[in-house]
Amino acid sequence: MVQIDLAEIPVRRANELIREHGAKGEDVEVLNPDARHHVGVGLISPITVRVRGSAGYFCAGLSDAARFLVDSNTGWGLGDNMYSGSVVVGGNAGAIAGLAIRGAEIVIKGNMGSRSGQVMKKGTLCCCGNANFMAGYMMYGGRIIILGDSGERLGENMAGGEIFVAGEIQSLGADAQVVDIAADELDNIREFLDRYDISFKGTFKKVVNAGKQLRYATREQQVRSIPFYHFSGDCDYWNPKIQEDIYIKSQIGRYRVRGYGGARALPHFSDIAFRKDLSRAGEDAEAVSKVAMHTQIGGKSGAKPLDLTMPVLIAPMSYGALSASTKAAIGMASTLSGIAENTGEGGMSEAQRSNAKQLVFQCLGGRLGWNIHDMNRADGLEVYISQGAKPGFGGQLLAKKVTKELAEIRGIPQGIDLRSPSRHPDILGPDDLIIKVEELREATGYRIPVSVKLGAGRVHDDVKIALKDTFDFIELDGMQGSTGAGGAEVMEYVGIPTIAAIRAALDALEEIGRSGEIQIVLMGGLRDGIDAVKALCMGADAAAFGTATIIAGGCIACMQCHVGQCVTGIATQDPEHEKRYNVPVEAQNIHRFLESVRFQIAALTQALGYDDVKKLSRDDLVALTPEAAVMTGLPFDPSYRDQEREIRSRVR
Repeated sequence: MVQIDLAEIPVRRANELIREHGAKGEDVEVLNPDARHHVGVGLISPITVRVRGSAGYFCAGLSDAARFLVDSNTGWGLGDNMYSGSVVVGGNAGAIAGLAIRGAEIVIKGNMGSRSGQVMKKGTLCCCGNANFMAGYMMYGGRIIILGDSGERLGENMAGGEIFVAGEIQSLGADAQVVDIAADELDNIREFLDRYDISFKGTFKKVVNAGKQLRYATREQQVRSIPFYHFSGDCDYWNPKIQEDIYIKSQIGRYRVRGYGGARALPHFSDIAFRKDLSRAGEDAEAVSKVAMHTQIGGKSGAKPLDLTMPVLIAPMSYGALSASTKAAIGMASTLSGIAENTGEGGMSEAQRSNAKQLVFQCLGGRLGWNIHDMNRADGLEVYISQGAKPGFGGQLLAKKVTKELAEIRGIPQGIDLRSPSRHPDILGPDDLIIKVEELREATGYRIPVSVKLGAGRVHDDVKIALKDTFDFIELDGMQGSTGAGGAEVMEYVGIPTIAAIRAALDALEEIGRSGEIQIVLMGGLRDGIDAVKALCMGADAAAFGTATIIAGGCIACMQCHVGQCVTGIATQDPEHEKRYNVPVEAQNIHRFLESVRFQIAALTQALGYDDVKKLSRDDLVALTPEAAVMTGLPFDPSYRDQEREIRSRVR
């Protein structure tokens, strides 16, 4: 057994050595761990790692196949997102032990902290002592065995899986119930305990999901399709849309769920204009070759940055909200245009990875589809905090879209109304987030950038936290962004417009003397290259397109994304609907749209007098409305309104 002494080398080097020895099939003994964080994260070799002492946060996290033996105690997140393999802890484990495990076996000889087994998908978490409150919180599958007492609110909002308690159940969580236990289940538990040399002769109580909150109690009937450009009604008050909302809420007794984004008029990029004479913009057909647009995003911490032929990315959109065919087409188009795609929250499908040359892998609170193997084949990682359409809320994927394949990728029960957690289990504040970011970097050998997605809410504070927590770049999403499904009132009335978000972000960095130290990708309702140039002028390092991308690929904006019966085959998982989507044709359509964006960026940059997009600045802009002037800090000059209309009609 190879010895690695943490009194002599840092954890980063120790993990490199553990992986190197693992590749050779050599077992490892870790000396003097002294509760250091991240011991063994990212290990994917079937070796034994013996930790001689106590380990800190995320011991054995993001690993697969290895066997960990910890002599004493562990901190938060023991075995975080572990696939196969096992961990045996001789003492106690901190909060969220067994977080999001996908098949591993974790045994804790002492007590375990709060929310252990949160969002776990598969495998066994065994506690020989007592569990703290909310064990099994939002678990989707797997098995928890507690030989002592359970703590309060056991199985809170669990959607699947089983919890077996030998001691006292202090209280049950929402939608949890005690049921009879079968003889073969008891035999299986005893076989498990014998395998780990755990002596126990008592009996158990079994807790499962009660099935009362897995789906909305009353289904919202599908209504007529109203195109997005008419969705807010023809007048401001008692229009047909308002009347429809009132009637449907009277029938279902809750808020309405829909896709897309906010439909009411808000200050946006059309309320900003270029202050220079652009009457000749677009006349030079060779503008693309004369303007430097090559952009690298995410190299701040030494990782390999995303390498973009222009300052444009595809915004995060999940396989689940969108069909596999649509994700394949978007991936193809991103490769053809030399930019980067983003998985969104639903895990990484083969359709995405095989078609996108550069792919960012997104991590959400539910850890849906999150795993070390896809992390290792990603080109960037992204921690989702929130999105512009619903800042502070988790995602929703209604049962019609939760097919067998989607359920397997995400690690959830099939056919439930999936409501993702609104926050990460292991991030309760900025300091936790630093440790989480470091875990992701440790697991992937510091090779790829780690970004954060922020829905525009408390931008002034959030951007400072993102800088402190060492992210490589920020994806900042204004409230004009869209979603696959969410509460309608949240989309319309929560969040901050995109043009206000970028101003707040840059002001925050300037306030602490850190301007330019973290890159910002702006998204949230950007429609074309004209909007992209305005975003760059306002201080963004790149722009991202989401809704515009799917419109270019065939979306008809019928506002029925959440229903699962998209007639174009885009926002659906139904095979009969999806087969209408012609992947090669739509990939070319999206690619042509992206190339039109490229030309618009080049033509406008050239017309503004620059040969490099990095020379664009706020001095090139004016505000056309008082509201936009206040939000952006740009000078108010409505005399440029006619020029703005002319540019949109000419520079296509």
